[in-house]
Amino acid sequence: MISWRTFETRAEMVDALEEDTSEALMRAIKKQGRAAWAVSGGSTPKPLFEAMAEAPLAWEDIQVALVDERWVDLDHPRSNEAFMRGALERDLAAEAHFVGMKTRHTDPFDAVADVNKRYSGLSLPFASVLLGMGPDGHTASLFPDAEGLEEAMATTNMLPCAALRAKKSAVTGEEVDRMSLTAAAIAGANHIALMITGGEKKQVLERALATDTHLPIARLAQMADITVYWAP
Repeated sequence: MISWRTFETRAEMVDALEEDTSEALMRAIKKQGRAAWAVSGGSTPKPLFEAMAEAPLAWEDIQVALVDERWVDLDHPRSNEAFMRGALERDLAAEAHFVGMKTRHTDPFDAVADVNKRYSGLSLPFASVLLGMGPDGHTASLFPDAEGLEEAMATTNMLPCAALRAKKSAVTGEEVDRMSLTAAAIAGANHIALMITGGEKKQVLERALATDTHLPIARLAQMADITVYWAP
C-alpha cells in the first residue's frame, strides 16, 4: 500500500525524511540494541545523506547497508558503495558500520550466497529502507523483465538479497549486472521510504499504481506499506 507525503520544496521533504528515518532508527536501537538502515544511491538522496550525517544518533549502533549495487568494484565511478561511503562516512555518521554488496566474484549470480551471508549479520528486519524509482518503474535493482526478477520478487524468497541481470537500456547504462534486496526483505522493514522528485516520476508512479501494475514498483506496493516522499 502506498501513502503519500507531498512537500512544496525539496528542503522540506529532506527535513521530514530525516526526522522519520531518525525516529525509525532510534526505535530499533531502543528495542533491540542495534538498527540497520538500507540506502539507495543516486543524486536524489544526497541532501538527505548530508543531513543524516550530522544527526545526533547512536551511530555506533547503526549498520548502513545498500539497497542495491551495480556489479562494479569500489573504484568504479558508478559504485553505489563508493557513493554511500562518500556521502555518509563522515561527521557523526562516520561511527556507523557500513556494509557493501560487491564481492570478488565477477558474476553476481555466483555471489548470492556470500552476499546473503554478509547481510545475515545485519540487525534485520531493517529499521528503515530508502528507495528510489526510475522512469521505467524499477526500484532497488528490480528492473522490469530482468533475469532473476521473479525470484527476487517471490513472496516465498526470504533471503535478503538476489542477483539480477537487467535488459540494457538508457536507465541501466552499461551496468546490467546487479545485486538487490529482495522484495520480501524490503517489505519486512519497519519504515519504507520512496524518495522521488519532479512531475515525471510522480506520473510514472501514479500510472504504475493505476494501470501499469506489472511494473516492479507497483508489485512491491502490493506487498509492502510504502510512504512516498515527493517534492517538485
